[in-house]
Amino acid sequence: MWAIAFTLLAMPALSGRAAAQSAPQVPLITGLTIVSALHFPEGDRENIVTVKEASSAGVRYTWNYKQHDGGKVSNLPDRAEFRRFVRASDLAGAPRLDAVFPSNAPEESPGFTAFSISRAAYQRLLAEKQMPYTITTVEGGSGLGKLGNVFASRMTMRGTLALASPRPEPMSVLLNGARVNVPTLHLKGSFALGDEKDVLDMWVLADSTHPLILRAVDGTDVLQTIRIDLPPKDVEIERVLATVCRAELPGIYFAFNSAVLEPASEPALSEMSRLLAKHADWTMAIEGHTDNIGGDASNQTLSTHRAEAVRSALVTRYHIAAARLRSEGFGAKRPREPNTTIEGRARNRRVELVRPCAK
Repeated sequence: MWAIAFTLLAMPALSGRAAAQSAPQVPLITGLTIVSALHFPEGDRENIVTVKEASSAGVRYTWNYKQHDGGKVSNLPDRAEFRRFVRASDLAGAPRLDAVFPSNAPEESPGFTAFSISRAAYQRLLAEKQMPYTITTVEGGSGLGKLGNVFASRMTMRGTLALASPRPEPMSVLLNGARVNVPTLHLKGSFALGDEKDVLDMWVLADSTHPLILRAVDGTDVLQTIRIDLPPKDVEIERVLATVCRAELPGIYFAFNSAVLEPASEPALSEMSRLLAKHADWTMAIEGHTDNIGGDASNQTLSTHRAEAVRSALVTRYHIAAARLRSEGFGAKRPREPNTTIEGRARNRRVELVRPCAK
């Protein structure tokens, strides 16, 4: 009965001790983008959340949602925007979680976090191994697959949140397009309201400063963070393109099973246009790639249209000369990772930039 939930990533810290120097750092800052996924027979339904503002007052999140499935995959509308503001005081101390986004909900849910457990809850779980805890979920829901009917009623369930394992467990995510492992704490929750009962497993980033939820399992349904992108900077892509001549373009997001660019893609497109303006002699091939869900023909078409959508945006909105860019789709022919897992499929759904110097 878990509902629409999204996850973040922050600087790892294990059980209050100093984090390993090699651990990746992803601060909670304005412009951070987080992608989580649920698996359906039709494909992996991606949820994209952007941190619109992170300040001393709290954090403001925006989820711009588009899909073109005629309601076959979920009961969400084709187009919607959801927002949530979590106060700094709740990030610090709230013993409650509200990750439901109904269409008529207010922007704030005082006393609750939305994408993490609070710092105080994290510390108490480490010290005492369990604590009283409260979650808000969808009334009459049917697990993560329901994805939180935005028109459904919410209900608040009380129970216990416990540390399921004393040792941190590694979890794989894509950070700016690169595969990394981050340490997590495995938590188990047991909640009830009248005859309604729910058991939930969660994995939170092992970080005492910002213990964000990276994975949630409710019955057979799994909601998992698959991609995290920092605000785009062209320095790393520039270095890679100048040397090996091929680079993945992070920060590009599409509507479910379509070639419609999400609004969250604009910062990456803007940075790419600045890079092309800086290197006026560069020409570029934009390649689209998919996972293997669906037929070969549909994947080929989807990858071709997605690559062309990026090219068209750079030409029409950012005025890059059309002659400098070409687009091509490869469907599922060039996987980077096995398509047998959510994270592997996410790695294979990508856009790459290629200069003519590439081998």
